[in-house]
Amino acid sequence: MKTDNDLNRRFITYMANLIYYNSINYDKKRRMKDSRFQLTLDTDEKIDSALLAVFDSESVPPNLKDHIADHSLYQAYESLSAQQQQILSFAYVLGLNDKEIARILGVSQQNVSKHCLKTLNKLSNLITEGMSYDGG
Repeated sequence: MKTDNDLNRRFITYMANLIYYNSINYDKKRRMKDSRFQLTLDTDEKIDSALLAVFDSESVPPNLKDHIADHSLYQAYESLSAQQQQILSFAYVLGLNDKEIARILGVSQQNVSKHCLKTLNKLSNLITEGMSYDGG
C-alpha cells in the first residue's frame, strides 16, 4: 500500500509536469498566432517604407545647410566635401539610418558609418579650432 508521502510526491510530480507541458503548448500557440496575424507596423522595414511613402520632401529642406543657425558651425559645414554634407543631410534631416544611406549611395554600411564618424570629428575639430582663434 502506498504511503501519504509517496502519493504527495506523485501528485507534485504530476502537477509540475502538467504546468511544464501546458506552458510549452501555450508558447507554441502564441508564437503560431503571432506569426499568422502580424501587425502592420511590427517590423522596422515596414515602418521605414511606410514613413518614406508618406514623407513630403517639400515640407523640409533636404539640405542640412538650410537648418544651421550657428555661424561657426555653418562655416565648418561648408568646408566639408559634398559627400560628407550629403551623408549628414541624409542622417540628420531625413532621419535615415546608415543602412538606408548606404543603399541610396551604393556603398557599404560600414563605409557610411566610418564617413559619418570622421565627418563629425572633423566638424568638432573645426569648431573648436575656430573658437580658440576667436578667443572663445
